Amino acid sequence: MKKIILSAFSVIAIASIVFISCKSKNDSDAITPTYKDEASSGTGGNPNITNVTTTGTIATTSTQQNSSMTGVGVGSAWSSLGCQTGQTCLTNTNTSTGTIVEVCFSSTLTPGTYQLVNNPSLLVGANKAFMTVTSPPSQDAGSVWYSSAGNVIVSGSGPIIASFSNIACYKTPGSFYSVTVSGQVGCQ
Repeated sequence: MKKIILSAFSVIAIASIVFISCKSKNDSDAITPTYKDEASSGTGGNPNITNVTTTGTIATTSTQQNSSMTGVGVGSAWSSLGCQTGQTCLTNTNTSTGTIVEVCFSSTLTPGTYQLVNNPSLLVGANKAFMTVTSPPSQDAGSVWYSSAGNVIVSGSGPIIASFSNIACYKTPGSFYSVTVSGQVGCQ
């Protein structure tokens, strides 16, 4: 008998909880979207979700994108400093665009193939090189891009030429955009 009474009270208690929980609510003070001309205060949102409105602007000043440079160091627009005894860097500047391409080596330049590294601190050991490209076309002015991998072939000893092809350079290792560089740097 106690079990039947206990079961009956349990059913009545659960039914009461469900009934009270399902009671309709008074939403008269709830926040609802209105059009601006209907709002008594505030800015008045846009309740029409199929008609999106812009409420602000974002300044976009970066021109970063994938780009490529071919013919680096070739033609009258490119200039370089004269060769110096014991030099370890070759730099060419495009006088019309202001682009600077520099390749630095782990040791004094001798003919051969050099492996490009992605950080100047890795210029340790033989046949290592590191490339920087400053202010490449189609990129932010003054931006500096760094080699990640590839090879540079050095030839000559009076005039020295370092040739390269399709070298991907990045602003930071692993960044999304790249500047692909082909051509040469040198000195005379």
